[in-house]
Amino acid sequence: MNRMKEGLYPLEAQERAELLSDYEQHFDMGLSEGKSEKEIAVELGNPEDLIKEALGDRYFQDRKLFPQGRVHDEELISYNKSPQGSPSIPKGTSSHRTTPRFFRATGLVFLNLLLALPIIATIWALWISFAGISVSGILAPGLAILDFIIVHKQVVLPELFVSLVFFGIGILVGIFALRLMKRLGRWTAGYFKWNQTVLKRKDN
Repeated sequence: MNRMKEGLYPLEAQERAELLSDYEQHFDMGLSEGKSEKEIAVELGNPEDLIKEALGDRYFQDRKLFPQGRVHDEELISYNKSPQGSPSIPKGTSSHRTTPRFFRATGLVFLNLLLALPIIATIWALWISFAGISVSGILAPGLAILDFIIVHKQVVLPELFVSLVFFGIGILVGIFALRLMKRLGRWTAGYFKWNQTVLKRKDN
């Protein structure tokens, strides 16, 4: 991250802060998933390549001005004020980067509201139905026993048999619901992660 902060100095403050925030969020997400900082750094790629991609032509101009690759505050201030520094930081760069990101965000909002979220909500509603069937079947023998004690005062064999059948069905449906929940959880998390990836994608 220190190398990224040094290498992105030619960018405007707001654009530089956005990029660094994206990288920091990537680190936070990786750490929350149990990855090491080294693994996350490998996923991001070589810092020099990331800097080169973010700066474009300015990367080579700035390397000529500061060949050692490290920039001190005094050098940065003088660079921004110098005639060489001003043209190499186009004012339109920030808006150029912001516009595609805005359209991507808008597209994702409509995609999620009109298609993805209703489908995801419907699938999870079906899972809740399966879970409810499972719970009802598992509780059936207990409810039958209460019925025998409170109402009939004796065991009713047909009712007991039916409750045991529902109990077996509830167990089977419960096993299916647990497996389905794991897959739905992965799919849902993967979809929202894809949303984040699309929003963070760098523009050429």
